[in-house]
Amino acid sequence: MSSMIDKITAEDRRAAADVLDDLQAVLNAADVKLPSLGIDWRSAKATGVILIDLGAARPDVIERLVVVLRRGMRP
Repeated sequence: MSSMIDKITAEDRRAAADVLDDLQAVLNAADVKLPSLGIDWRSAKATGVILIDLGAARPDVIERLVVVLRRGMRP
């Protein structure tokens, strides 16, 4: 049986999973691998707030991510 918080956050959890898939696709296309990328389901269960956990990554990976973000911000 689902808890009340599961019922209340069902749409938010689906949206988080979709946006995580989109983020992973973009990062993969840019050859950026965030090894701990995922959804923090524990905090969602406790608070009802869905968080995307970017996790830990080496500085060289974050540097690559910064390059991708800067490139995307150019007019």
